[in-house]
Amino acid sequence: MAELDRIVVLGSSLTALAIVRAAKALCIHSIILDTRRGIAFDSRHPTPIHCPEGNDDFLLQQLEGVASKDSGALIADSDGWLRFIVRCRPALESMFASVLHPGSRSIELCLDKSLFLDWCMDNGFQAPRRYRLEAVTDLLPSPEYPLLLRPEMTRHELGRTVPKAIEVKSRVELDRWLAHFAAAGVTPSIAESLLRPAIHQYSVGLARDRSGRIRSMVGEKLRSYPEQCAGGTYVILSTQDDVLSLARGAIEALDYVGIAEVEILRDDNTGECFLIEINARPWVQFGLAQKAGLDFLGFVMGQADAQSTPPSPRSLRWMNFEADVYGCLSRDMGAVRRGRLTLNDYLRSLFAANTFAVWDAADPRPFFRSMGKMVWNKVTH
Repeated sequence: MAELDRIVVLGSSLTALAIVRAAKALCIHSIILDTRRGIAFDSRHPTPIHCPEGNDDFLLQQLEGVASKDSGALIADSDGWLRFIVRCRPALESMFASVLHPGSRSIELCLDKSLFLDWCMDNGFQAPRRYRLEAVTDLLPSPEYPLLLRPEMTRHELGRTVPKAIEVKSRVELDRWLAHFAAAGVTPSIAESLLRPAIHQYSVGLARDRSGRIRSMVGEKLRSYPEQCAGGTYVILSTQDDVLSLARGAIEALDYVGIAEVEILRDDNTGECFLIEINARPWVQFGLAQKAGLDFLGFVMGQADAQSTPPSPRSLRWMNFEADVYGCLSRDMGAVRRGRLTLNDYLRSLFAANTFAVWDAADPRPFFRSMGKMVWNKVTH
């Protein structure tokens, strides 16, 4: 197989932006294709393709025009696009030299939160206890509160209609949220809640090639806080051998190939680590791995320069500025407003950040457009 020299990114999110910037560093031409115009469309690096028609046949037709069976790779930035890959895998594999994701069975297992928790139990990985919903409202086994409800299948198009996760502390709350999920047409995944004071959140980024070699990093999510049930907005590189060992074990048990994020919670009081989920794709802090010199993208694409042992990562603090400002200063959930974080500590962390989700001096347009939209929304709302 010839060396891969182009990559098509399905999606245009912050994750896609990090992917095309990583591709640029490798001198690999990138193309982004999406049904909406996300922030990656503002980047100077990729060739953009906007497909307002979202049916599979039309998307495959557009991809056929930019694919290369000899030297092209395909990667998805989100769960919705992973489902597209599962549906259309034979056609996509006939177009591209490499689809940079594991097999469809592994993807489907990672996409279904309930199925994944069952897999953890069957394979001896410590994870939150799962509850099954029987006869509409009955739980098996008998529940011990608090519980955590999440959509069984991630659906970003729901926006804030259904929360990413919600903790319930009583039967009354459970019934209310079950009705809310049902009204939205969303099946909940129900598990024990681990949102206790000594819990720390970790995001393990890994890349595993077809020979079984693994490159990895551990990020500690300092924000958002566990009880906010939101994505990471302020993440630092961390050395946590037990967390990394659990993540690598899960990836190897799946015989996973490609880039992944493994989410793990650790209880510092007991030392227990819990496997929460595996995102079978690059994730929003993907740029942190790139900044650390780990070059996950080059590693899975077989780039010769990416095969040597990477340097020891230096101290890095990654920040998604817009999301972090909201998570800390907003009226309804802000950590500063709620007393979870002092304003001085917030400002100190802000000035200590040295890696950013959006800002890049070589590609500044996404940042300025993002800030412009944030200011406009603030003024008009």
